Amino acid sequence: MSAEPLIAVGVGCGLTAAGAVAGGADLLACYSTAVYRSRGLPSVLAFLPYEDPNRAVADVLPDVVAAAGTVPVFAGIGAHDPRWRPGDLVRARLDQGAVGVMNEPFVGVYSGDLRTQLEAAGLGYARELDLAREATRAGALVLGWAWNPQEAAAMAATGASHVGLMLGITAGGRLGSEPGVALAESLDLLAEMAAAARRENPDAITIVHGGPLHDPEGVAKALAHSGADGYLGGSSLERLPVLEGMSAAVRAFRGALART
Repeated sequence: MSAEPLIAVGVGCGLTAAGAVAGGADLLACYSTAVYRSRGLPSVLAFLPYEDPNRAVADVLPDVVAAAGTVPVFAGIGAHDPRWRPGDLVRARLDQGAVGVMNEPFVGVYSGDLRTQLEAAGLGYARELDLAREATRAGALVLGWAWNPQEAAAMAATGASHVGLMLGITAGGRLGSEPGVALAESLDLLAEMAAAARRENPDAITIVHGGPLHDPEGVAKALAHSGADGYLGGSSLERLPVLEGMSAAVRAFRGALART
């Protein structure tokens, strides 16, 4: 891991993108779950069939790119819709000003019979790997999420510039997921995924995200243990700070005005 870990921020609107840039974010990512949380909705809604996630990102992406300035923006792409070719989706997001793409929404959030059925229908992780290969051929950066060492190796083999080491939906706080696997139980998995990615592509930048990684101390432990290069914060750097900051500001005004 480099001396200065990379900090990426998942954003769902121009306002939070501007805040992330002001805070010194190294890169921004605009994707469907971020769009939902910016609307005040649970992130997991992005994984139910109520809206086209690619359209949701396309609608918000221009605002994020405008607020980003010189900070690179990655756009989330749902690669599983068989009515779209991955290359067409990549070109559309690059035309909007993104410099990279990421495989989100991702099939890895599903398990059991549903995951088996999706894979059997040709709507599984292979399409996310195809997306990464198409984007790499197009000259785009790629943040490819993986959920286990096998997927990390496969994603790195596509030539993806960044391999994301995913621990699931971020736990904690209003509209977040319930706390699941503890950080201590996740450290070895992150290390295994990082090692698998580097064996396939030593130049790949590895980024940790999700699950119990929602505070600076926990992220620091994860980076030190895994040797990963950086962290992408979603709810931890967008939803939770917005809710906490705004509620504190309103309380401060309420207290001050009550004394006048």
